[in-house]
Amino acid sequence: MTMWVELVERKRPAGLPAAERQEVAPGQYRFVFRQGDDEISDPSHNPGGALFVSPREYGFSIRGFQGGNTAWARDFANGTMLLTSADGQSHVLSPRFPARIVFLAVDGAVLQDSGGERRVSRASSEIVTVRMTVSATVDLNGVSADSARMQLAGMLDDALDQWATARQSTVTLIDHTVEQVSVNPDRRSQSSDTDFSQLLDL
Repeated sequence: MTMWVELVERKRPAGLPAAERQEVAPGQYRFVFRQGDDEISDPSHNPGGALFVSPREYGFSIRGFQGGNTAWARDFANGTMLLTSADGQSHVLSPRFPARIVFLAVDGAVLQDSGGERRVSRASSEIVTVRMTVSATVDLNGVSADSARMQLAGMLDDALDQWATARQSTVTLIDHTVEQVSVNPDRRSQSSDTDFSQLLDL
């Protein structure tokens, strides 16, 4: 369990807005805050949840904690919200994986930890590995077949990352890999003109 004790003791400024506590499932609560007209529950994404952004855009800054941990942090009247990597050790976030969101009360008590929520959710859900085969026919346009293979693998990887961060599906993508496969020439690329000399046995 991560202990969230800051290396630098801070005095909480007066007049800070308060984060709101909302029940998102029976017995499960999440803290949100207002940013203009938007309600923000995940400061690693834009208000619609489709684009990965820096928490700095919401007034967060990087702070150090005992144990060598770092986190994005922002103070509120009723506590402090932290964003870290999934393991709770670093402020370095990735669009491929959900940020871990922690809300600490003024006395340091943990009131929200999305890392714990995901562990409970994963334990009560069914996880499967889906393997698909993708065949693509491409025009090389002067590049090598190996280069085309690498570009296609990158396109598939990016597409899955964007789908995962958009969160527009009933399933949750936990991780993925794009396997490297061989490239076979497409015989259809040869000329389709009929060789009449063979028909006439010439």
